[in-house]
Amino acid sequence: MSFRIEKKYELSIAKLPQLYAFLKDSSAKEIYPTRLIRSVYFDNQNFSAYRESVDGIVPRKKIRVRTYPNSTANFNLEIKINSIEGKFKTTKNNINHIDILKKGYHDCDYGLCYPVVEVSYLRKYFSIFDLRVTLDTSISYKRYNQKKGLPIQETAIMEIKSQNLNNFNFIDKKVPFSTTRFSKYCNAIDELYIVDRCF
Repeated sequence: MSFRIEKKYELSIAKLPQLYAFLKDSSAKEIYPTRLIRSVYFDNQNFSAYRESVDGIVPRKKIRVRTYPNSTANFNLEIKINSIEGKFKTTKNNINHIDILKKGYHDCDYGLCYPVVEVSYLRKYFSIFDLRVTLDTSISYKRYNQKKGLPIQETAIMEIKSQNLNNFNFIDKKVPFSTTRFSKYCNAIDELYIVDRCF
């Protein structure tokens, strides 16, 4: 099992030129073409995944079915786990997504989970030395199985990933933004007013 460390940075769209200047100054290289990502997040009737994420409980997990509509459109089941040691993700490729979306997914911790929200965004991929950097823009949220959702969010998320905390020492001194705890799933739940935050 390979754990990784992640740091996230939230910034307004207006600050993207400043971000691109940082990437250029850091000799960042674009390593993959930009692609559209669509994720359907699952949770149980108690919204345990959401509540544990809001409370910062570890270990916790997110369950999602992800596809890349502008590629071969295969569907993957991803379970992202956040633990004390770090984060890791398990992936099952080319799943029968129709069956899971219809019947739900049984998780060993959360029990039967159903699709709740759909999140889509554009992702760019960079590398800075041995760090992997992703930049997400055009983020949109909607309730699962509804045609209309919220307007595109006026925010962007940069995420830097590594398996070694020491790799962040150089970057921490140069990133012109503050780190943040940001979950697209939780943000979607909040923006769509799906769960009462008074719990």
